[in-house]
Amino acid sequence: MVEFTAGNRRGGQGIAMNARRLAAPVAMIAILVCGGAVALTAAGAFGDSLFDAPQVQVASGAGTSGGDEVAAASAPTEGPVVEAFASELLTDEDRSEYMGREQVIAECMAGKGVEYLPAAPWLNQDAQPRGLSFEQSLVWLNAFYGEAREDWSVPASEWQRRGCVGVGDHAVAVARAAGTPLSAPLPEPDPEALTWEEEFAAFTEVVDACMAERGFGPTDDGTDAWWLAMYGDAGVGAAYRWEDAGCSGYATHVTGNDNMH
Repeated sequence: MVEFTAGNRRGGQGIAMNARRLAAPVAMIAILVCGGAVALTAAGAFGDSLFDAPQVQVASGAGTSGGDEVAAASAPTEGPVVEAFASELLTDEDRSEYMGREQVIAECMAGKGVEYLPAAPWLNQDAQPRGLSFEQSLVWLNAFYGEAREDWSVPASEWQRRGCVGVGDHAVAVARAAGTPLSAPLPEPDPEALTWEEEFAAFTEVVDACMAERGFGPTDDGTDAWWLAMYGDAGVGAAYRWEDAGCSGYATHVTGNDNMH
């Protein structure tokens, strides 16, 4: 789920503000995304997604339900070197591998009692279900990132500490080493779904209108008053409320990109 922030149009400041807000309780990069305290892209709305972590695939062929792979990936081994998935997902093979990794992660998350929606980032899909409370979001993120939620320096090689993302990375490494890369069918695009560009345009329109009502134009950024109008003073953790998160929180909410929508 992507949080859109006008700060992203100016680069690092917006990203830092978003990361601080969600990251305070969540220690996120985050998107990811995760920003706002409820939206899941603390890396800052448009660019990095919380869910674009190293990927894994469920080995193709018979007996590839993913259960065995998840179990194997959960046990420490001296097997192949686990690295972060670095593909740009330009080919069908890469995307199939990514979706296989999504299936592995979904099974791992289900084992922790939370739902994960295998998502194709090239289709602007979100892996986290909507409708979660902030507290439920934290449970979800803990399951997804493991110790990495609070310590982003945990290396990919220490996959056992990295929640279900680590399980997915390990499964990818094991499958590749065996010569049978994970794979899963590619999802069909939803013709009714908004593109990333359309979502950003809608978000920007709401932010600009909100800031204009507060007396700020597109080039008025930088002052303390501007920051307060844009980001508010929403608090952190369970204390976060989008109503107190300025125009950024308001736009994130009304465009359906937080978990309280």
